[in-house]
Amino acid sequence: MLAPVLAFVLTIALAPLLFSFFISLTDYRLTDPTQAKPFVGLGNYLKAFQDKAVLETLVNTVVFTIGAVTSQVLLGLGLALLMSGETPFMRTLRSLAIMPLALPPLVVGLVWKALYNPQFGPVAYYLKQVGLSVDRGFLGEFTTAMPAVLLIDLWQWTPLLMIIFLAGLKSLPTEMLEAAYVDGASRTQAFFYITLPMLLPVIFIGVLLRTMNAFKVFDIIFATTGGGPGNATSVLNFHIYKVGLTFFDMGYAAALANILLFMIGVCCAFYILLLQRQRAAEF
Repeated sequence: MLAPVLAFVLTIALAPLLFSFFISLTDYRLTDPTQAKPFVGLGNYLKAFQDKAVLETLVNTVVFTIGAVTSQVLLGLGLALLMSGETPFMRTLRSLAIMPLALPPLVVGLVWKALYNPQFGPVAYYLKQVGLSVDRGFLGEFTTAMPAVLLIDLWQWTPLLMIIFLAGLKSLPTEMLEAAYVDGASRTQAFFYITLPMLLPVIFIGVLLRTMNAFKVFDIIFATTGGGPGNATSVLNFHIYKVGLTFFDMGYAAALANILLFMIGVCCAFYILLLQRQRAAEF
């Protein structure tokens, strides 16, 4: 009975993955897709670790992932705690808070690019009103481009973690909290010693999901900065796009994609290991 499902998964997942690994071992170029694909072995992978542009994008990817996941977990948890009430106002507020999730990331990037516009954007306008210079705008300055992109990602994806954490809070048993309050524990003590430890598995799941997505960020970078200024916001996924679909070097692009896949796999394995250890400690 599982055979049709397994066949479907192998067709849409494993087959493209194997093909990607195969062409990563060749010098396959889209300029002439009918030509023979010279076998280069691990040459593309060795080239990647000697390529300065790849190393820069790896650093940017790690910085973006750490910044995005950390800020979104903290803010998402805070919002979940604030909006955990069941009043009509809180239910309405939660509905409004998740609206950014309904927008495609490309649209979000274009909207925020307009907001950041140094000539006509409202952000530049209000900064000028208080006497601050915007020059080329937040997206045009090397030092502010990455924080500006992180803010866009924070705005769109924090509601997802808020929903996940809110669902976790609603599923926690209340008996332990009630007993703690009876024994004289404050709300802060109850949160750090009871709520937070019980919520850790949910937090790990949220961190895992957002880490995978943050490593693969593309739409926002494509819509706002195009990897600039310079390579300030060029992440690995965007660099793969340029190598494969701008320079048509598909063999090298496949090797970079496999490196990105390996990085995501290592992070996932690490989170799963932490989750298993946390669950084992509970018993």
